[in-house]
Amino acid sequence: MAYQNNIASRIISSENITSTGTSAQSGRAPFGCTIARIATSADVNIVINGNPTATAAGTLIEPADAAYFVIRGDSSPTATDGEKVASIGTATVNVTFLEG
Repeated sequence: MAYQNNIASRIISSENITSTGTSAQSGRAPFGCTIARIATSADVNIVINGNPTATAAGTLIEPADAAYFVIRGDSSPTATDGEKVASIGTATVNVTFLEG
């Protein structure tokens, strides 16, 4: 679910996904992460879950707006159960994992 983020959030990490017409995944949301900020260079569709595959039925993100989503990070510093973001479309997608 997207929401308007009007408060400050701590940046945990950031990465780019290169999406070229097939589904591409980010790394896992790290421990302490509760929000993912997603910005893109062109229209893409995204899906967020444990092992996502993006399709055209996913949530549309347009390049004019960065979107914020609630995401589940790793449950502990050594866990590997955090959610990922998958995108499809021809674009560079920046995913910033935030503590909010």
